[in-house]
Amino acid sequence: MKIDHASMESSGGEIHDQGVAFARKVGRISTEMEVLIPYFGDPGTDEAAKIFRRGQDGHPGFDGAYEDLSKILGTLRDAYEAIGTAVVSMSTNVEAADWASMVDENAFVKELVEFAKREDDEVAVPTTPVELA
Repeated sequence: MKIDHASMESSGGEIHDQGVAFARKVGRISTEMEVLIPYFGDPGTDEAAKIFRRGQDGHPGFDGAYEDLSKILGTLRDAYEAIGTAVVSMSTNVEAADWASMVDENAFVKELVEFAKREDDEVAVPTTPVELA
């Protein structure tokens, strides 16, 4: 299977960036919504506001639904970012595995890698005498 690693890494970055943009938009909308909440009444003093905000008879109120929605949107944002990061990591891992497979299958490359790993080899120095003309 041929994989275009540059494309995969680019796509992973774009997915991650979409998560960041999504979080920014949701944050802006959330800020705008929070400004309105006091206008929904004071559940401590107003019975209608209490029912609307906290719910009644097992039915959720606005406050609980708003909290649940905030958690869900945060999870969605985190998922975008995690998926983007995972796509980039997957590309990196496959690329490393491809390299390892190529080294194992190609004797010349394997010998070249082993040669590069050597330490403290004596380097042959030519001893042919040079005559000056």
